[in-house]
Amino acid sequence: NMKIRLAKDQDYSELAHLHRQTIRKVNSKDYPQDIINVWSSHKTAKKYRDSANKCKRWVAIINNKIAGFCDHNFECELCGLYVHKDYLLKGVGSRLLKIAETSLLKQGCKKITIKSTITAKDFYKKQGYKVVKKAIHKMENQKAQIYIMTKKLA
Repeated sequence: NMKIRLAKDQDYSELAHLHRQTIRKVNSKDYPQDIINVWSSHKTAKKYRDSANKCKRWVAIINNKIAGFCDHNFECELCGLYVHKDYLLKGVGSRLLKIAETSLLKQGCKKITIKSTITAKDFYKKQGYKVVKKAIHKMENQKAQIYIMTKKLA
């Protein structure tokens, strides 16, 4: 039984924890350890709090726990979609993505852009996104390979 709502201030430490855990437990199969270390150290509750007014963010709740979250900015771009490792392949990611897409459509977006990890690329392809190009995401002294993907909205 999953419910989805907008993120609240008191969610942010749990979001930051979920984000770090996902990077360490899920993305680690596709990226080297030094990238995982830098990437997972970046997300803090304060970072989420500080960016709250620059985006729209939802959480998926299962059994009173945050099973995943996603956010988009106001430039027709999905910023993040993270699902807790225990809730992968249970429809959490696709439900969150649908809500974000609907929200972006209401904002007048004709096309959504995402920067996808290697890990999430196949998930996004299944949801109708196409790879535009490979890119490099720089974090401190690390370079992580990502994919720029887009989807046209109906």
